[in-house]
Amino acid sequence: MSEPMHDLNFLYLVDALYREGSVSGAARRLELTQPAVSHALNRLRARFGDQLFVRSGAGMAPTPLGERVARGAARALSLIQSDVLAEPLFDPRQSERRFTVGMTDMGGTVILPKVMQMLERQAPGITVQPKVASSSEIGSMLERGAVDVAWGYFGRLGPGLYQQSLFRRALIGIRRKGRRRAAMTLDTFVNTPHVLANATAVTNELLQQRLKERGHTLRIALECPYILAVPAIVAGTGYIATVPDELADLFQRLAEIETFPLPLPVPDISVKQHWHARFNDDPSHRWFRAKVFECVSGHGSAGDADSK
Repeated sequence: MSEPMHDLNFLYLVDALYREGSVSGAARRLELTQPAVSHALNRLRARFGDQLFVRSGAGMAPTPLGERVARGAARALSLIQSDVLAEPLFDPRQSERRFTVGMTDMGGTVILPKVMQMLERQAPGITVQPKVASSSEIGSMLERGAVDVAWGYFGRLGPGLYQQSLFRRALIGIRRKGRRRAAMTLDTFVNTPHVLANATAVTNELLQQRLKERGHTLRIALECPYILAVPAIVAGTGYIATVPDELADLFQRLAEIETFPLPLPVPDISVKQHWHARFNDDPSHRWFRAKVFECVSGHGSAGDADSK
């Protein structure tokens, strides 16, 4: 060849000439005019320095070089069709894909068990690899591909990330179970020693911001890195804690505690799943996200209610 060819349309031209055996047949196959095909063939002849296809009877036959180029074009087009153009297939029952999921304690205690039950029934070969993720690091983890998806209450994340609301939860107070008590007042609430779980950092900030707006500061006795230690600490002391109501339900099964409504209005938290834009149209990823939504939202399967 006299120069490299950057236009891969020549593969379709050579393949059509080889299969049809004539310029007119190739023109019909490619939906082009005969002069256009003849012009393109002359350009190829000049580039390869070979006739490639010559007249033979009523049609055209390939030269030895034309035969080699045509067979190579057929292989290349087959590969392009199967690996590039074909719609990717995903069969959850046959798949052995592993999804790495960044999650808060809310994601791990509320969402993960339900998703694992679903996978056991519908896609036993698919596995989930949980990763602990905080709101400060989850954005970069998604961007660099350290996790495929994230579950939890992370606050606002950066651009290029999609999100889908899974459910909303109210915040509620927990304290040691005791005799009948009076309603919790705001003064009592802020002055009673509080246990803060590090795993609910965004929730803690929300609560403290609301108190600050009212001129109050929370009395913090302990910042605990272990979420499941919180109910035992509360049950064994006079400390109180503020947690999402679904965690409170779990904690009541683990320790002798009771719940109480917060003495100030605090917005519900929205637990979401997040993912990076590059996975948005991946068939296996879409299936997984839809199933997570179905498991925990209380609704049937639905398309992604996506936003960036």
